[in-house]
Amino acid sequence: MLHEPVAKNMEVVAWSDMGGKLDGLQMQYQEVAGRHYLYVGHFWSSGVTILDVTDPYKPLNAGFISAPNNSTWHIKVQLANNILLVPSELNFFGVGVNPAELRSGVRVFDAHNPTQPEEISFIDAGGIGVHRSWWNGERYAYLSAGIAAPGINMHGIPDMTRAMVTVDMEDPRNPRTLSEFWLPEQRGEGDGIREGETIYTHEPVVVGDRAYIAYWDGGFAIVDVSDRSKPELIRHVKTFPELSDGNTHTCLPLPDRNLLIVVEENTANFGGEGPKSIWAWDISDEEHPEIVSRFPVPEPSAEEPYDTYLQRGERFGPHCVHENHANQLYSSDKIYATYCNAGLRIFDISDAANPVESASFVPPDPSGIVDPRPYDREFDIFHGGSRTACTQDVLVDPRGYIYITGTNDGIWIVKENS
Repeated sequence: MLHEPVAKNMEVVAWSDMGGKLDGLQMQYQEVAGRHYLYVGHFWSSGVTILDVTDPYKPLNAGFISAPNNSTWHIKVQLANNILLVPSELNFFGVGVNPAELRSGVRVFDAHNPTQPEEISFIDAGGIGVHRSWWNGERYAYLSAGIAAPGINMHGIPDMTRAMVTVDMEDPRNPRTLSEFWLPEQRGEGDGIREGETIYTHEPVVVGDRAYIAYWDGGFAIVDVSDRSKPELIRHVKTFPELSDGNTHTCLPLPDRNLLIVVEENTANFGGEGPKSIWAWDISDEEHPEIVSRFPVPEPSAEEPYDTYLQRGERFGPHCVHENHANQLYSSDKIYATYCNAGLRIFDISDAANPVESASFVPPDPSGIVDPRPYDREFDIFHGGSRTACTQDVLVDPRGYIYITGTNDGIWIVKENS
């Protein structure tokens, strides 16, 4: 086991157990009246924690938004212009979950009062709910929304997919759905979906009039959203199985460099799905993206008591990257990536053709466990409970403080050495 954090070119600032709510995934950040707040979605702790991180060396519990029931997850959050969106989806890693209780959609909060947001509206969705979505304060929200899809399977669930749903947020108390965007394959058209594949909108990231959509086994797509009521496909790039083993999670555009960072998620323990990677693509010609590089695979340092991260056990591989969201640090020469049991890795992409790992932070194995799933290291590589540190998401605030969440790991706050 790893008992102490291991940092390379990093300063450990603080740790918070969020009042015993050790599980965390997506985060958002805002500054209000000179104070700084972090909003953290939870797997099993049934809501969203609000931390006051004005002094990042002493994070304080400042508020909590409860989920409507234990069958509804709030693992994702989006925040801009003091409007907080909380996607609601089925807690598919929960124990004793009742799908009939799911409140599928997005809860909309006025967050002008940062520690006591007021719920002001709800955006309905179908299927198993709304996953990783995009709201950057520029009038429109872009949801990864569950929707019925006859003949299409999503992770083995029949007749279901997720589409990019565009919502007009001009009046947050009365959000209006404008359009749905589907790939032809999601309608059983085009080249179709091969046996065992899952193709759905995992996450749209939107900059200007372009949406960059991750499609899991469907690779990624660049979509023209200049007419929000009628998005148009520019290019669909299929990476599975020729280039990768699937699981395209996030596409991060760096428009000042004509680059697209494409991240694949590892979801199985012990390398059970094959390797997952982070890629840089040149999108200067949107209709013909070209691979620039594949990021190096992290390796343990001498201070870590294992020879490889596969040997450390459970999940190893990419998950999330810092997304240059509203209110946060914008970076186009560094990529901040979580790597599950390999913690946080920072890559210098000044030369995009030759990414170099410049800093890292590996958390210790957790001292407390909130994951309720049965722990099964040998047989259930997808749904067995987690006992090893598993870094989930990352956010960098404008001051340069880096926040990382984990399955049972609380919040770590770190900063790069200057």
